[in-house]
Amino acid sequence: MTDKKYWIWLSAALGQGARTDELLSAYTNPEEVFNDDRRARMISGVFTKAKLDRLESASITDAENTVRICEKNGWKIYTPDDDDYPARLRSLRDMPLVLFVSGDITCLKDRLAVGVVGTRNPSYESVKITKRIAGDLALADAAVISGGALGIDSAAHEGALESGGFTVCVLGCGLGTGYLNSNEKLRGEIAKHGAVVTEYPPFSPASRQTFPIRNRIISGMSHGVLVVEAGEKSGSLITANCATEQGRDLFAVPGNILSSSYTGTNKLIKDGAGAVTDAQDIIRPLTQIYGFSSSRVQREEKKPVKASLPAVSPDALAVYKLLQKQPMHPDEICAECNLTPAKVLSALMELEISGLAEQTEGKKYIPV
Repeated sequence: MTDKKYWIWLSAALGQGARTDELLSAYTNPEEVFNDDRRARMISGVFTKAKLDRLESASITDAENTVRICEKNGWKIYTPDDDDYPARLRSLRDMPLVLFVSGDITCLKDRLAVGVVGTRNPSYESVKITKRIAGDLALADAAVISGGALGIDSAAHEGALESGGFTVCVLGCGLGTGYLNSNEKLRGEIAKHGAVVTEYPPFSPASRQTFPIRNRIISGMSHGVLVVEAGEKSGSLITANCATEQGRDLFAVPGNILSSSYTGTNKLIKDGAGAVTDAQDIIRPLTQIYGFSSSRVQREEKKPVKASLPAVSPDALAVYKLLQKQPMHPDEICAECNLTPAKVLSALMELEISGLAEQTEGKKYIPV
């Protein structure tokens, strides 16, 4: 097995997202590239002049420092010659030469893997749908892969974690970077029940360019990719395009045809992506194609509302039962029960104080 510092050196020289298939067919390992002089590298025919220049300027000392930083922080380094390197990535023409990992990437071994991506500003309904589907995928022993961003990404990770399953987060920056501090706790939980993965060296900052480059890894590690709530120019469509180019199965949750927030997902379905209303719409075709065994997902029935509620008034209990069905405006609640507007507002305030309900967009209320 080649010393990992040479893989890190070569990755830094070529840049993340670079074509690596021709290079790896011309050289047995990156140490050979390191030991060749410029003329020998030129004769190989796999390097442009710009790449030759970058190879000469790349520092092996920096690569050695990266290894030491990872050892100090308990981060693992995986390269294509490792047995635990995700097997599906090896088929990519732009296969990442290095993966830096916090957690256990072996959770992907011999397990169905589904990428889940979507908008950073989803509707309440899309968040709820994503959590349910991701949770049911996890219950069916599938690993859920996403990008750790706000919105649909976070909902996918949370759904898998809440079901006690495995999830993998692929970052567009280095480990240890102060990226999206509000999700730091979530990334910590992901590392405990899966892995946080990146091809960027530790402490590398995020940028507008790094996220589109990392998207190929989300789809590349997956057997199929699900898109939830994507507009016509959504960044999640980059991942969808990567999935198509890589030969991965593509799925989408249909949305309101009158809303621009769903233009992208509806077009994906129109163009051939599988329409998804529950996890089985993903599990069935993928298990048939790849031969994974999976029992049908059956969610536990909810306990009676009274059994899980703290002491609340009869009015608050009646309103809470209505909220279990769908987000509701106070006027809608009044129309479906015998309470006056004043009593409905009082009940909603009681539920909020008790931590059982919260107000969302459109002044509608949802159960917590």
